[in-house]
Amino acid sequence: MAKKKAEKDAEKALITARAAVDEAQRLVKKLDKKTRKEAEDLAAALEQAAKDAKKASQRARKTAEAAAKDAKEKAQAARERARTAASAPAASTGIPTFRDLRDRAKAQGIQGYSRMNKAQLLHALGEG
Repeated sequence: MAKKKAEKDAEKALITARAAVDEAQRLVKKLDKKTRKEAEDLAAALEQAAKDAKKASQRARKTAEAAAKDAKEKAQAARERARTAASAPAASTGIPTFRDLRDRAKAQGIQGYSRMNKAQLLHALGEG
């Protein structure tokens, strides 16, 4: 939000500066060649400042987009770690999960494994 305000303030300052340069150029037409050259130099410096301000604005936008992308990736990684950690406690205690038991029963060819609960699966596998 502050960045947008700074950009708007910079644009207002550039508009004011351009108006001042235009006014100076109008008045300079009445002056000598040396003063005209100084006015041209000021105009060139103003144009360069405008280009630099535009580049700075683009860099700031790209930096903000990259930071947002990094934050999104970190949040996704954190969610993934949390999801993995949520299933890890059963495995870390040595108690097999329901899905593990069902997969083992299927591999051993136990009939009716898909309708069994965890306790029945443990018994059928000879662990309960």
